[in-house]
Amino acid sequence: MLYRDRLATINFLALYLVFTLLITIIETTYGIEPALIVESGIFYKDNKKGHGQTIAQIINETKSEGVELVGNVTYVVDGDTLDINDIRVRLSLVDTPERGQPGYKEAKDFVNSLCLGKKGELDVDDGQRRGDRYGREIGIVYCNGVNINEKLMGDHLAKILTEYCDISEFSNEKWAKSDCS
Repeated sequence: MLYRDRLATINFLALYLVFTLLITIIETTYGIEPALIVESGIFYKDNKKGHGQTIAQIINETKSEGVELVGNVTYVVDGDTLDINDIRVRLSLVDTPERGQPGYKEAKDFVNSLCLGKKGELDVDDGQRRGDRYGREIGIVYCNGVNINEKLMGDHLAKILTEYCDISEFSNEKWAKSDCS
C-alpha cells in the first residue's frame, strides 16, 4: 500500500512539473500571461498576438474567433471545395458550378488565386459538424484573412444552397442572408 501511495505521489508531481514547464514555455515563447480557464481551453489576456485568445488560436496563429483548423491550402478541387493541410473542406452554403458547367473554371481559378499555397483557416459550421456524405468538413474558409464564402458570393461566382439555410450557423451572415431569409 505504501509503495502505491508513493508511486501515485511521484506520478502526480511529475505531471504537475510537466504541465508547469509547458505553461512556462508558452508564456516565454508568446509573451503572455494566463488569465483564466474557459470551456474551450486556457484563455490568455493581454499578449503580443492580441487580447483574449485561446491557446489554440495562439499556437495556430489566428485571431479569428471560431477557427478550428489552420494550415496551408494544398489543393483546390473546384470553387467550393479545397484542402487545408490535406483535409478536404466544403464551403458552407456556397455552391459553385461543377466541372463541365459554365463558370466552373472561373470559380476554381478565383479560389486558386486567393488560396492555393496560402494560409487557410476553417471555421466549422456548427450546424453541419458531422461533415457531409463525402467526409468533408464544412464551414467558412479564410485565406490570408479573406472570407472565401463571402468573396465568391460578392463576385457572383456562386449561389447559396438554400436547402441548408435552416441548419447552417452562417445563414444569417450578410453574404447569405438575402437568399436564406
